[in-house]
Amino acid sequence: MVYPLIGHLLDVAAVAWWAWDLHLVDVQRRVLVTGMGMDPDSAKDRGRARALLACWAGWHDVGKIGGFQCKDVEAYELLHGYDSLDAGVVSSHGHVTHLFLAHALPALGYDADGDGLALVSPARRVAQMLAGHHGRYPAPPSRRALRSTAIRDRELGAGEWERQRHLHLAAVADVLGGPGVPPVLSVEAAVLATEVVVLSDWLASQEHHVEAQLHAMKSIGGDPLESHWDRALEAAPALIGDAGLLVPQWKETPLA
Repeated sequence: MVYPLIGHLLDVAAVAWWAWDLHLVDVQRRVLVTGMGMDPDSAKDRGRARALLACWAGWHDVGKIGGFQCKDVEAYELLHGYDSLDAGVVSSHGHVTHLFLAHALPALGYDADGDGLALVSPARRVAQMLAGHHGRYPAPPSRRALRSTAIRDRELGAGEWERQRHLHLAAVADVLGGPGVPPVLSVEAAVLATEVVVLSDWLASQEHHVEAQLHAMKSIGGDPLESHWDRALEAAPALIGDAGLLVPQWKETPLA
């Protein structure tokens, strides 16, 4: 049984959700909230920042919807209604994630006053952040690639490929309650968020976790997103704890 991409995206989002409480310390949470242009002393803003962080983590592999699918030749040949992809165009899924998000996020409300092309824009920073989810930020796409529909379609895949990428973005955001759009995203917050995304992807990709999720899917004969999300949230704290990545608890030692 193939593990659906949306399952992995929600697994990673769930780990990031719990990393907010279990892995980050308060000063780091404040950097994230402030860096998103919100009030770190507002419980509402802190909750929204947490949901945004989890949402971004859940978008990290959207670049796999496209040429990456050619890696499984037999499964790829079973697809119907998808445009054929140029076999000569080989792009990493990190690069595809960056190119797609930098173009797609402005249409979702990011950079309401701009086109999302400026490197300091929230759309470009989120795109770059998620492109680096394997620990290395790839070179950003050119402005020509961002402006050219022909280039994007050749590298990303158009038609049903594009529709599925947008559907996956929406599905993750909906499960997280639609956290909206941050007015800004500072460099400091983006770097810290990248750490959480990298960590969450690593933890949720462990074979034993994926096998458990697959077993649950088979057992219930289907897997509504809300059910999968609830199960992912239940499993995430143990993934963080078993890796020794909980916030250290210092033991009080009385002075002699």
